[in-house]
Amino acid sequence: MSDDTFRGPVHLRGERVELRPFSIDDGAALIEVIRAGEDFLPDNFPAELDAEKLAWWLTTGVHQPHRYGLAVHLAVVERDSGAFVGTIGLFRVDWSQGTCEVGYGMRPGLRRRGHATEALRLVSAWALRDCGLHRVELRAVTSNFASLRVAEKAGFVREGTARGGERDAEGVNRDQHVFSLLAADLDRAEGEGAGDRPPVLVGIGVGPGDPELVTAKAVRLLRAADVVLVPVMALDEEGRAESVVRAHTGKAERVVFALNDRGGVTAERAAAWDGAADRVVRAFAEGARTVVFATIGDPNVYSTFTYLAQTVRERRPGAVVETVPGITAMQDLAARSGTVLTEGAESLTLVPVTRGTARLGAALEHGDTVVAYKFGAVAEEVVEVLKDAGRLDEAVYGERLGLDGEDVRPAREITGPVPYLSTLIVPGHRTTRGGKL
Repeated sequence: MSDDTFRGPVHLRGERVELRPFSIDDGAALIEVIRAGEDFLPDNFPAELDAEKLAWWLTTGVHQPHRYGLAVHLAVVERDSGAFVGTIGLFRVDWSQGTCEVGYGMRPGLRRRGHATEALRLVSAWALRDCGLHRVELRAVTSNFASLRVAEKAGFVREGTARGGERDAEGVNRDQHVFSLLAADLDRAEGEGAGDRPPVLVGIGVGPGDPELVTAKAVRLLRAADVVLVPVMALDEEGRAESVVRAHTGKAERVVFALNDRGGVTAERAAAWDGAADRVVRAFAEGARTVVFATIGDPNVYSTFTYLAQTVRERRPGAVVETVPGITAMQDLAARSGTVLTEGAESLTLVPVTRGTARLGAALEHGDTVVAYKFGAVAEEVVEVLKDAGRLDEAVYGERLGLDGEDVRPAREITGPVPYLSTLIVPGHRTTRGGKL
């Protein structure tokens, strides 16, 4: 391992961008990056944002840390036009340990075009392959979703959170997510990319709303996916699944689903399914190998994913569809209320109350434990059905589980309408320990 590679001029070329040393003409463009709030620049960076002074500093010995193997700071330009789009650099290089940190920033008007992701891949592969470094580390403030997404798309692995790891201009310490990329990660990615693998659509259950109730497999796939879609009511509103996804990854692209349209297969619902399927198929056409659709609860239990998967299968017959199970609302409510769902030979009946309470009444009469979903519009009628069946006192109700405003209480306390995504558990009647065996 040697710092010799740092000493000469560095030129790296990708499909769309080129990384090169700064030129005398880059000063004004770089000022845009600095004023946009990027904070990866060296400690001895000029305090005064004067383009002429900045250009001189960039192109003279004042800013030549690569000569001493300490850092490399490069301009990111478009290959075709030569336009300056941003800057990227390796710093905090420790040759004894084979590690460094990477930082980048793009001009505000040229973001969200893939420049940062390609530049990050180029400079990281160069550091690990050509320079002989072992580890490239990347840190991003937890609220910087764009930067988190770039890191994950470039193949970096999220390791954890550095609490209060960065102090901002106002003196406030902010949490940072810590990522890394190892040479072994590059080898693995190249191996997985070999062959003609079919594209994969994965429906991932992210639970009722608590970000901690997501499986390790779900988190791994969310971070590794090329595209992560989340269903929302409107593009300007954050959905429940999205809030869970954003706790684990910066990837979350909204697709509008008619989540509040309950009149059967309406034109609005069909259009939503078609639109989401169009986005999946387009992602595959653009080169995505794995597209994830995140849904609350479980993707195989009353989930919007069912209709999306069916449509994608029809439009892209060669695509593989998989699911990752999620914790359901009834499981979460059982845990939060201390309610046992089933014992021994008891049955468990799950009833959606979207078309009246008749099936709920029959289940209460003939079944053991009964769970009711989607009964918000007829909550008062449901309470009356429980009374008539003599099972109201045993029932427990829950809404917004794991979220702000969580409400878990006896069902007999329900008065008036409740949210659509409420859950009701009516446990089987038990008198003795082991009596249902």
